[in-house]
Amino acid sequence: MPGIVKRVGIGAIIGLVTALLVGWITQLDGFFLKTMLNSYEYRSYDSRMKAKVWGVDEASIEDVVVVDIEQNSIEGLGNYYNWPHAYHGQLIDVLTSGNPKAVIFDIIFDPENPEKFNLVNALLNEHTPQDEELTAHAEQFLMSNDPEYFINSTSQSGKVYHTLVFEQADSSMFAYAMEAEPPGYQFDEHIILLPEKQAERLPTAERLTSLHIELLSSAKRTGSANFPQDMDGIIRRVPTAIYFKGPGHVYPSLAIAAAMDILGILNDGLDYDFENGILHLTDSLGNVIRKIPIDEQGRMYVNYYGPFKTFYYLPYLYCFDPEMLPPEYWENKIAVVGSSLPGLMDLRNTSVQETFPGVEIHANVIHSILNNEFVERSSDETNYIVILLFGTFLGTVVGIFKKPLFSLLIPIIAVVGWIIFAYSQFLGKLFMWEIVRPSITAGATYLGVFLYNFLVVEKDKRYLKKAFGTYIAPELIDEMYKNHQDPELGGSEGIHTAFFTDIQNFSTFSEKLTPTELVELLNDYLTEMTNILLHNKGTLDKYIGDSIVAFYGAPAPLENHEYLACLTAIKMQNQLSEFRKKWQEEGDRWPEIVHHMQTRIGISTGSMVTGNMGSNLRMNYTMMGDNVNIASRLESSAKQYGIYIQVAESTQKGVKDDFIWRELDFVRVKGKAKPVRVYELISEADNLPEKYNNILPAYKNALQFYQNQLWDQAIEAFKFSDTLEDMFPGRYTNPSQVYIKRCEYFKANPPEGGWDGVWKLTSK
Repeated sequence: MPGIVKRVGIGAIIGLVTALLVGWITQLDGFFLKTMLNSYEYRSYDSRMKAKVWGVDEASIEDVVVVDIEQNSIEGLGNYYNWPHAYHGQLIDVLTSGNPKAVIFDIIFDPENPEKFNLVNALLNEHTPQDEELTAHAEQFLMSNDPEYFINSTSQSGKVYHTLVFEQADSSMFAYAMEAEPPGYQFDEHIILLPEKQAERLPTAERLTSLHIELLSSAKRTGSANFPQDMDGIIRRVPTAIYFKGPGHVYPSLAIAAAMDILGILNDGLDYDFENGILHLTDSLGNVIRKIPIDEQGRMYVNYYGPFKTFYYLPYLYCFDPEMLPPEYWENKIAVVGSSLPGLMDLRNTSVQETFPGVEIHANVIHSILNNEFVERSSDETNYIVILLFGTFLGTVVGIFKKPLFSLLIPIIAVVGWIIFAYSQFLGKLFMWEIVRPSITAGATYLGVFLYNFLVVEKDKRYLKKAFGTYIAPELIDEMYKNHQDPELGGSEGIHTAFFTDIQNFSTFSEKLTPTELVELLNDYLTEMTNILLHNKGTLDKYIGDSIVAFYGAPAPLENHEYLACLTAIKMQNQLSEFRKKWQEEGDRWPEIVHHMQTRIGISTGSMVTGNMGSNLRMNYTMMGDNVNIASRLESSAKQYGIYIQVAESTQKGVKDDFIWRELDFVRVKGKAKPVRVYELISEADNLPEKYNNILPAYKNALQFYQNQLWDQAIEAFKFSDTLEDMFPGRYTNPSQVYIKRCEYFKANPPEGGWDGVWKLTSK
């Protein structure tokens, strides 16, 4: 299987499995991760809601007006708890005379104590004061404190909606579950008719604790004002209805109660489709007027239109007096009566603001219903599909890369892109996609692919690096891994290039240097030379004192191993030149012999066996064969010619155009019967040192005389080329000098007929 196909397939599988696990584990009921991730998701929802309402102007919504019991109203009418209910009756008369759509009281009323009213009324009826002014005051008191005024105004208006308070039973406080509504409460027109299976899934209450039964009975409808908080204390959702368990009745929320009459929804016009998360509101003609997204308990998310006072706020005192605000103002408006004062204990923590009046939550809900603008949340099934697609896609893309670290930006980009998408969907369509779980899936998928590569894929690479890392280049290890080459005892035969180096006269160094200095010098030298070797994809066989033994083309195959071996030799000589400059600049720190250190290199290409040689307990990756010995002999015999890179023809012929050469000799090295044509490697083809511009032509001319057995001409020509040779410190001879002596020998001892030009080396 091609590598990329395998990586992509494994990445996709890891992404899919990760998504399945994230989707399953984080949705287990009772598991802490579900609660924790839900809390983070709620926070992301809050941030989106805050982004939605950012920059909304104060009092920008006027069709729903908050009649606010605020500080001025308290100062004008006295302590709120001392207000007679007749004030509210007067407020209803003023508001409803302007034909509003609804007047909603977000206030809990207890029956008013009529004692003072009854006393003044009795005194006025039985003992009429002679003082007309006193009589007028008494009549005014009775009008302003009539406990029936509020009830009558509520009943006569036909547009007033009052609050019900539902609670759970608490036997420790002697608050027991109720089997029926309080006696006298005329609730028939206030309840909504639902199938029992739907009703039982709604938020449930066991007690109805509203006490002003007569007032409730006179209302057009009543509704629950309960605002249950999420676990973090923030109000994001509100019930659309409450199931009163004892009598089995369902009461709408305060906003739904008003919306039902405004939209023409009958008591049996609510249908909860819990499977699809939709509450259908159907009018008397059977038309579905609204489709409200709901959760598993029939709650709707509050579509907050802005921060505190986005809706128009009017002081209660201001609305209370028809001369201060013409009743016509209320035409087709909805009035929500409540308070923003902290002392009246109706401040809540919401998605848009930590301190937010409960009365304005009702305003947001009713405005949302009437304008058909709802927050919709993606279903659990949809979220699961998104997670699966997210994980599989990311796993596939990350799997394309050989090294997951290179793809780190992909999950980051994916998460950022998803967040931008989720925000745009919410700001544009009020649709809430999950952010947290897809983001976790992205991170977990990337981590899964990374761990797979580290624990499974990279394990083999680590093994190879442990086995070969100290003596072959990292890219060759990658190539071995790609080709599934594992280290094992034994070898294989192939055409490779052997490479030997040795420091000239190194034994003398130990006489001039202390052991510490010798180790320091040798470590610096071997470190840099080995770096060059490995950088050029060579394989380090071993160190033998100051010598480096290496080869090219194994364990990972190299098509251009001859070229890389020759290039390495030139780079090593260049580095040694830099070392000499450095040592010379350090003055007396190093003896003269160090200042002129030279290294000899021998290179030969041919068939050889490479592999792990040794035992099952300890093995060494090395080379064996005739060409290995030739390279070793070329390194050692280079000193006889006074040169520093000697290369066999088997290597030279494959790269002759890439480098500058000096044909050196046709020799039979010590211990070998077959002659070898050898060359001195000068430089790369485009980097010939200037001094060789004259040396090479003169030497080549002399060599032709030698090969034609013209000894006198050859001697003169070699003497001339000798004058051009660079005899730097530490160089004791050169090829021209070698040939002068050889020509003189042949002149005195002419070779026999059929001379092939081979010279036998008698020493290493």
